[in-house]
This record gives sequence, structure tokens and C-alpha cells, in this order.
Amino acid sequence: MSSEALSGLRVVELAEVWAGPFGCSLLGDLGAEVVKLESYPRTSTTRPLTVPDARVADGPGPVYERANTHHHGNRNKRNIAVDVRRPEGAEVLRRLVRWGDVLVESFSAGTIARLGFGWEAVHRLNPRLTMISLAGWGQEGPYQGYVMYGAGFEAMSGLASVRGYPGAPVEELIPTLHSDSTVPLALIFAVVTAAIRREQGGEGSYIDLAQVEELATQIPGVLGEWTLNGRVPPRRGNDDPHLVPHGCYRSGTEDGWVAIAAENDAQWGGLARAMGHAEWAADGHPWATLPGRLREREAVDRAVGEFARTGAPYEIADRVQAAGAIGAPANPPEGPLYSPQLHERGWFQSVDHPYVPSRLLGGFLWRLSPDEPSWDRRCGLLGEHNREVLREVGYDEGEIDALFEADVLGDRYPDPPGSGAG
Repeated sequence: MSSEALSGLRVVELAEVWAGPFGCSLLGDLGAEVVKLESYPRTSTTRPLTVPDARVADGPGPVYERANTHHHGNRNKRNIAVDVRRPEGAEVLRRLVRWGDVLVESFSAGTIARLGFGWEAVHRLNPRLTMISLAGWGQEGPYQGYVMYGAGFEAMSGLASVRGYPGAPVEELIPTLHSDSTVPLALIFAVVTAAIRREQGGEGSYIDLAQVEELATQIPGVLGEWTLNGRVPPRRGNDDPHLVPHGCYRSGTEDGWVAIAAENDAQWGGLARAMGHAEWAADGHPWATLPGRLREREAVDRAVGEFARTGAPYEIADRVQAAGAIGAPANPPEGPLYSPQLHERGWFQSVDHPYVPSRLLGGFLWRLSPDEPSWDRRCGLLGEHNREVLREVGYDEGEIDALFEADVLGDRYPDPPGSGAG
């Protein structure tokens, strides 16, 4: 049984890729009843139809049921697949709007209104329902209707210009998109706030959550440096302008790296002892104080780098932590799978799926006592819960059969041309 924190809250999700879907998964973790309505017969971006595709796991069954991004972002939901462009499919969505408490949509601005489900129409159907729109640029302005994903938000907000290493081209960025991590949390905040407001006034709210604006709130220092001081912040890599040492250093193993930092003189003293040079923190030594280390940044970094090469990443990190400073191995992508800390806390979840071999997937953002979140529902198959959900909103079996026969409901995508599938 998952958390009861949001038990009784019904969420209808019309969102794709990551930010919206993962935010709704977090609501499911907290006990909300989430119904994900996928487009049909159009495919979602995270449901590729053909291989080779780096996102797709080996295994039997349809390619679109084996994409890792779709599995990670869509737990704790029920799944239906509906062609809402058809009148019969639009009626399914109308019934879900009347059933639900929250509608989450991530179309470009204006799309949902053209389908007949803009805020005014939705509010007439269910005055108590809250609607959250996650269009990248928001619902108004000269970019209304523009389509964009996380890379565009990082470019437009200015984040891309300050990420990376000094002198490196601006396009050399790690493909980890900041807004994909922060927008889901903003979504939860918005849902809970709207739920409180509804309890006070009885009506739902409309929330225009522009992803580019949410990302901009994550980098106030960057924006403030320009707007207040007229300076363009430099790209610093792993460096910190106010701390020395603060970096990622090559370890003594091939391709191994370890992050090491000292925030103050006390931490530096511990790190100096761990490096076998307690005298570097003694009174009178030029490195004993932070101003001195800032003046001799390059020399300090060389000394720490030489120490880092004396062992493996975990070994060095443990020695640094034991001395009272900051150290952590810089894991490769598969590194967290071997983390003793994550395994001891039971963070990884082993999830069974009809088409994907048993494997470990990431766990939850929090531990909530007394009713912890749990992975009650693996990622749903396409249209897996069509009948179950439609019965709940008033359809009988004959009506559901008719929707399948008319291709308004689906539970598989047509085989792509040239796929060789039967």
C-alpha cells in the first residue's frame, strides 16, 4: 500500500516525455489515483516503434513497451489509450474531467483548447477540478504555441551559457536537463496548493506553469549577476569562486574520479591531515586560511590532485569524509547501482514487467512515515486499463467494445512500415 498523503485525489494526466509524467508519478507515490491518457493511434515521444534505439531494452513484445524513459517516468498510474480527436474519444475525456480533481496537460499553448478542453470548458464540466498547463513558454505571449523541450529551456533561460567548462563551446553540455528535475516538484507544490485553496473556496484553480519560467527561478545568481551587476557569469566547470579546494580530481584507477571540497578552515584542516600534510593547515602556512587558498588555488588543486591519485574513488572519498571534509566518488552512469548507501536504504526497486526482464529501477524522493510510498503499479502497458477505467466513468461492456471496434480505444500501435512484424 502506497502513501495515504494524497489518498482520494484523482488525477487525469495528458502529458508526455518526462516533466509532466514524472510529476504525476510522484503524485501517485503519495497516494493519488492517477489515470494517464495516452494519445492513440499517435505514439508518445517515449514510446519508440522501431529499433535500434538506445532507450529500448532487449526482450520480447512490442518495442514501445520496452523504452527505459517511459518506464522510469510512469509508475503508479493506470493507463488508457484514446483518440480524443474523435467525438467518441472526446466524450471519454469529458467523463474523466467530471471524475477527476486535477487535470495535467503538457501540450503547446492553445492545443488543448482546440481539442475543446480549454480552461473555461473544463471549468464548466467540473467547477471543482484544478487544471495545470505545462506549456514550455506558458499560455500567452509572442511564443504562444511554440514547441520546445528541456534543451531549449536551458538555452533560452541562459543556463546553457554558464554550464560547462571554461573555454569550452556552449554546445558541449551534459545531456541532463535541469528543468526535467525541478518542474515535477513545482507540479506537486501547485497541486497541493490548489487542493488547499479548493477546500477553502470550493472551486478548482487554473495554473499556468511555464517550464522556462520555472527553470529561471532555479538560477537567480546567474540572472542577478547580469541584471544587478552587468556582468556575465563565467563558466567554471567544477570550480567554485569562493571555495578552495572544490573540484573533481582523477583518482588512482583508470577513468576514476573523486569530488573533494573544503568549505571552511576546519574542513581544510581535516583534509590536510588525511593527505598526510597537517602542516598545510598550521598557523602561518599560506594555505591555512581560505583567503590564502584562494590566492594559491592552482597550487592547492595540484596538491589535492596528487592525493586523489593515491587510491580508488570510494577509498579516497571515505578517507576525506572520515577526516571531516567533503568527498564523494564521481560515479559513471552505472555507478549508483553499486552504491552501498542506496542498497542499504532499500532505494532501488525490483519491478516485474511482462516485456522487460526484472531489473532495478530508481525509488522515491522521500520517506514518509507512517505510510511509506511504494511501487504499487509498474509502468502500464498501452491501454492496459481501458476497460477498468471506462467502467468507472459509466461505460458498459457493449459501449467499450464499440469504442474498440471504432478504433477510438486501443491497446497496441500499428506495426510501422517495413518492421516485418505480423
